[in-house]
This record gives sequence, C-alpha cells and structure tokens, in this order.
Amino acid sequence: MTAGVYTYTVNGVAPCANATATVTVTENAAPNAGTNGSLTLCSNGAAVGLITGLGGVPAAGGAWSGPSPVVGGNYDPATMTAGVYTYTVTGVAPCANASATVTVAETSSPDAGSNGSLTVCGDGTATDLFAELGGTPDAGGTWSGPSAIVGGSYDPATMNPGVYTYTLNATAPCVGASATVTVTENVSTNAGADGSSRSATSAQR
Repeated sequence: MTAGVYTYTVNGVAPCANATATVTVTENAAPNAGTNGSLTLCSNGAAVGLITGLGGVPAAGGAWSGPSPVVGGNYDPATMTAGVYTYTVTGVAPCANASATVTVAETSSPDAGSNGSLTVCGDGTATDLFAELGGTPDAGGTWSGPSAIVGGSYDPATMNPGVYTYTLNATAPCVGASATVTVTENVSTNAGADGSSRSATSAQR
C-alpha cells in the first residue's frame, strides 16, 4: 500500500447520513546497514574506512562497534585489533535497527632488515650473509647476486664480490621487502716461499 489518508465509511439508514472516519498512514523508511563483508589489510598499512568492507548500499550515519573503539569510521592496523566490527543504523519506530558486520583480518608485513656490508679476504672462509644484515630480519627469504648462493653463505673461493640482495615475499595486500649486503674482497698478501741465506764468510770456508 501507499502511505496517505484512508477513509472509512459506514452508510447511514435514511434519514441518517453516512458516518466517516479517517486513518492517516505514514511509512518510515527501513534502515539499511548493507550486507556483511570483509577486509584484509597489511599490518603496517594505512587506515581504511570500515564501511568500504560492507556490501550493498549502506546508509551513512550509523555507528560502529567491535574489538577496538572506532574513530571516524576507520580501521587503523597500527592501533586496532582485527576481528568482527558491527555497523548499526538506527531505525525510526516502529522500524527496528539494522546491522551488518565487517570481518577484519591482518597479514604481517615482512622485515628484511637493513642494508649491510661485508669485507672478506680472498682466501678466507665462507661467511653467513644473513648475519651481515642490520636490524631484525625475518628468516626464510631468498638471496640473489653476482654469484649463485648456496646455504646463504658467501665463499671467496667460488663467488664474486658485489651486491647481494635478500628478499622476503609477502601475503597480499602487504608487499615484499628486501635488503642488501655489499661484499668486498681484499686480495690476500703473498710474502713468497721460505728461503735461506749464507754469509760471504761462511761461503769461503
């Protein structure tokens, strides 16, 4: 039905006139909180509007509740806890409130550490490249560089100096991370072979 004024009429028996009464019908719009959705964010990413995770066409002006207080309708990975956040739009009586949820998940951002350097002797032993990175790099990455790397070590006997890059992959929407170790080789010194000398006096005897 359409909202408006509806008239109820009771016919009168002559000479009585008909009797009427009216009912005015008003419809309040049902609130729309959208449909349930989800957001997957990087643990070091920027704040995101929670409403972007809802489906449908949610009405503005609702209120958020969840594991962390919501300020300005945003989820900030730096300060908030992942979980289920509920969006509620208040209905005008007799309409009930409407609500929908956004399930927030965070993926970890990888840490490849900071750039480092390594100076070795040309005839030295193999050195673990991972130990030369600065910071607190995560394990499990891969190395690339001027020479193929076996076991994560630099071996002067078989490898070439230069820039070696440590790379960690990430789960979307996080991006991978990388750091480098610049290897320099110093040439080993050569003093020649052991020898002996005889004095002139000894030679004349």
